[in-house]
Amino acid sequence: MKIYHYTDLNGLNGLNGLKGIIESGSLWATHFSFLNDSNELIHGMNCLENALQHLRDDFNPKTLKFIEQALTHFRMHRAVHVYNLSFCLEPDLLSQWRGYGSSQGVCLEFDDEELIASLQLTHYQVFKNRVIYTKEDSTVEARNEILAFFRQPEVQAAINADAMHEMIQATKLAHSLPPFFKNDGFKEEQEFRMVILPDRPFEGVNFRVNDSGLVPYLIIKAKDKLPLKNIRIGPRSNRAMMMDGISFLLQSRGYTSTRISFTETPFR
Repeated sequence: MKIYHYTDLNGLNGLNGLKGIIESGSLWATHFSFLNDSNELIHGMNCLENALQHLRDDFNPKTLKFIEQALTHFRMHRAVHVYNLSFCLEPDLLSQWRGYGSSQGVCLEFDDEELIASLQLTHYQVFKNRVIYTKEDSTVEARNEILAFFRQPEVQAAINADAMHEMIQATKLAHSLPPFFKNDGFKEEQEFRMVILPDRPFEGVNFRVNDSGLVPYLIIKAKDKLPLKNIRIGPRSNRAMMMDGISFLLQSRGYTSTRISFTETPFR
């Protein structure tokens, strides 16, 4: 599936821009507590916990108890060590271009499966999915996601084995679902996420500075080069000069098959 990462040439507010991404062959995963929604993970955990009371006809009490315990453990111990690589499902979204109003905005195109395969992810749990936008008091979406998780054949086989495997699957659910729920006030973003949970919580953590202070992040490096399909240049004047500079950067780093295109959005 095609996914898109909006940035600018040099990095806005301490972020990794196109120049840094290409030169370092890496992407930065930001700690969840420092994303644009201050309630990020809390919202997801609340949605799932609220949905449990509507699953009594679908699961036996033991399974529901395992899920509840797993969500509580995630909230208390693991949620403070979760990072996000953020992408968009749309390649030419006006609101994203407005976010990079310096007139140096670019949109990087990847394939999600190829990108995962290209990254060095030893000692990380990684989950990817579209973001689910919902009101916190709505339990429909969370209930559906829990049911879909447990209907997977491999999950069914595991939970039918014994209680320990059932607990393991409940833990996997608690790790993999909360990060993908977001307040529906942000639905225009059309976000796709790669969520990263390090096995060694403080190892490799870096910090950048923005207007809010220090922001923790992980540098996720490619094994070789990033599988970058296309770079779309955002709204600006003198696009040809910007294209020439990007082309030279790509060639200097061996990105000979990456295309360059221009936005169709007439915003300025």
